[in-house]
Amino acid sequence: MIVEKVDPARDSFSNFSLEEKILTIGGVAIDLEAEEGDQEKIITLGSCNGMVHRGLMPCCIYVADVIIPPRKYEPVEVEGPASSNAGGGNSDEEQETHIEMVPVPLNTDIVTLRLWPLEDVPQVEGNHMAIEEENHVAE
Repeated sequence: MIVEKVDPARDSFSNFSLEEKILTIGGVAIDLEAEEGDQEKIITLGSCNGMVHRGLMPCCIYVADVIIPPRKYEPVEVEGPASSNAGGGNSDEEQETHIEMVPVPLNTDIVTLRLWPLEDVPQVEGNHMAIEEENHVAE
């Protein structure tokens, strides 16, 4: 797995682990293989009141993005007629072969985990105080 920090100079969320194809971030388990599709998929994780969950709400802070690249396929030669030729009139004794595109198992080495910097609680509280002070001055 590729682990990127949005801001390498700051501490980032570090409570994550990868076992087989299951990524666990702050108690949220993500089956990477089940989430893989034909297009790139980005799963955003946020934290509200110390609880990590999928998605973001207004009260949340970013924790991480999981970026799963599109599924890859490989051509495989298969014996027998292609499914579109089923019921064809070919009576030859030879087995026909055709090529099918088969999904390649997910390689977790190409999945990216992008970690966002941790927010400093005192700074957030200070920002709220400053906003409240501005509101009182404006009145």
